[in-house]
Amino acid sequence: MRRRQLVLTKSALRDLRAHYDYVCAFDPGAAERLLHEINRKIRSIAELGVSGVPRTFSPGLRAFPFRNRCIYFTITDDTVTVLRVMHGRQNTTPDDFPESEP
Repeated sequence: MRRRQLVLTKSALRDLRAHYDYVCAFDPGAAERLLHEINRKIRSIAELGVSGVPRTFSPGLRAFPFRNRCIYFTITDDTVTVLRVMHGRQNTTPDDFPESEP
């Protein structure tokens, strides 16, 4: 099995920072653990090729639920691109997944 390159968009990085900041306000240690666990799951998706569940918001978009969040990504033979990491209770729309964002 070939290892995929992992790419996180600016929106995904902003999402991770927002999750961290929110939890950190209550418990800094929990915020560190949460970020570490999400990052570990993202790396696992890239390494193992976890396919996730198809979503219709954008072509090729897939979702993987994890710790009350949802990791939205696209996957190819060579690359996993994480587009967003949103809380599971957030409403998602096609506007949350711009096609042109690196």
